[in-house]
Amino acid sequence: MGGRMTNENDRDGRIRLLPDAVINQIAAGEVVERPASVLRELLDNALDAGAKHIAVEIVDGGRRLVRVTDDGKGMGREDALLSIERHATSKLRELSDLDRIETMGFRGEALAAISAVSQFTMTTNRAGEAAGTELVVFGGRVQEVRDAGAPSGTDIAVRNLFFNVPARKKFMRSAQTEYAHVRQQFFLSALTRPDVEFTLRADDEESCRLPATDSLRERVRDFHGGAVAEALREVSHGDGVTEVGGWAGAPPYSRGDRELQVALINGRASWSPILGYAVNMAYRDVLPAGRYAPLFLTISLPQNLVDVNVHPAKKEVRFRRPTEVRDVVVEAIRQAVKGGGAIGGRKYNAQFTMQNAQWGGRGEHKGASPVGGGEEDKGRGRAPEPPVATAKPEAGFGLQAMPPPVRAVQRELELKPGPLDYAAGAGKAEKLDGSSEKKGASPWTEYRLLGRLGEGYWVLEIPEGMVVLDPRAAHERVLYERWMASIKQGAAPRQGLLPPVMAQLSPLQSNAVRRSKQWLEEWGYGVAEFGRDAWMVEALPSWISDEEPAAALSEAADWLLQNGRTPSAGPEWLSGFVAGAVGRRAVRSREVNDEATVRRLVEELSKTEMPYASPRGKPTMILTPWRELNRKFGREG
Repeated sequence: MGGRMTNENDRDGRIRLLPDAVINQIAAGEVVERPASVLRELLDNALDAGAKHIAVEIVDGGRRLVRVTDDGKGMGREDALLSIERHATSKLRELSDLDRIETMGFRGEALAAISAVSQFTMTTNRAGEAAGTELVVFGGRVQEVRDAGAPSGTDIAVRNLFFNVPARKKFMRSAQTEYAHVRQQFFLSALTRPDVEFTLRADDEESCRLPATDSLRERVRDFHGGAVAEALREVSHGDGVTEVGGWAGAPPYSRGDRELQVALINGRASWSPILGYAVNMAYRDVLPAGRYAPLFLTISLPQNLVDVNVHPAKKEVRFRRPTEVRDVVVEAIRQAVKGGGAIGGRKYNAQFTMQNAQWGGRGEHKGASPVGGGEEDKGRGRAPEPPVATAKPEAGFGLQAMPPPVRAVQRELELKPGPLDYAAGAGKAEKLDGSSEKKGASPWTEYRLLGRLGEGYWVLEIPEGMVVLDPRAAHERVLYERWMASIKQGAAPRQGLLPPVMAQLSPLQSNAVRRSKQWLEEWGYGVAEFGRDAWMVEALPSWISDEEPAAALSEAADWLLQNGRTPSAGPEWLSGFVAGAVGRRAVRSREVNDEATVRRLVEELSKTEMPYASPRGKPTMILTPWRELNRKFGREG
């Protein structure tokens, strides 16, 4: 009575159980995204098996072959057959085990998912057994099970990934891109266990060998080179529950992506949104927006305070006390970065870093950068200089007395003196361009320079009202238009480097440089490939020739990666990159201390096509018309 009566005729057969093959392929879609996903699962199993030597072989970026060979415990025939069944695992027994997971894998889905979408071969043997077992599985169907002579351990080969799922296969990227992801996953797994030896072969060539070590920093050095390792400072801080260790990058070394930011949470390479927030908080005072320091953290806390079962690919975890974890991570990084001490064999100057890190490791202090610095810089005539002293404005309201001119600021402005028809302190309006014809859209035709306000603003009086000028934004606009003009004219000047400097890039960065080498040369870079992911920087664009060559090329590669386009759109495609470069090169407003510099800056600004805003969209000036002042003071007219 209370429900709808049903009978046999109401059944239409629309709902039915899916076949196991379809279920496995659906599951594979969650677990297996690309060859790097396969490698992650196979390496997790190898580490859980107690392997001390792991060999990885890749063909065609992993699209044709991903092979992992380990010397772990191995399996007997019965366990080998069970391992390719869904939800078959040796790592969990009951629900409560999820609260104390200490292994890399635990769900029992990986091998079933991988074998469902590939041509899968596994050879395994336990120590002391006369013969091992070989399984051959195509598309989830077992083709053959046989005895095989094999050493103790396991050898798994995954060929032709997604051969039976064309819709998934067409979404795989090029071999170079897939290999870059594979190499990054190889490093993440190797980072979790520095005491295990890892080797990587790509297309029958040894790409990387990481010997066993007891130092996380040495493993980073072996994979990413000395430049990254020398920029790291040791991290050690905890609150009795959460303990944070590892290594944190000290500015000025930074990158334009988070590829070198890794967290090992209870030994697992994972991440969490709260960690991203904590890292940003820790570095916000020492690095500009969009720049990221290398970071290799180890975070240890009780297993029941972290949930690793929240992401199909185990890439993310959830903390049960996120606020406490965040606070410990922030404090740990801040203590490491600002605490002084030795870094890379040199004394770390926290004051220098805080003052100059916003320029991304570039500016006056090139010799202090850990990237390509030292004796080579001196050979190029780039010895480090002392920080520029700046005056702190007096408290209170009013115009500040101007300190003496600063020679370093005059050099940094890079403004060629023009006709200066000015009388300092004159009470009458002064011509902007003297007798010369105006070349651009000037924001005014006459002005009177009144003085400096606060920490670097300058006040000008014009017929229409009062202008407050930001020297840094104005300088950015001047430099931007000058450099973009040279690129548009096809005459971007370059500065050769003697000797050339080697830059070690990530695989993704190398792919971007390799793909866009022609355009980089047109922009003023001179680069030559020097082995896998290594490049010789032979020349830099003149306007950034005093930057660290390795860091400059890395940043150009980051720009190419982040924009995801080819430079065929012409010079305007490069505008964002140039805007970022001039943002680092422009003088800091509080360092503009003399009237002559401001007058030359105003003159050059008047010749630009867009004088009212910096290339990054910030105003170069704010105009308050007389009528607005009169309105605020209650005057009429």
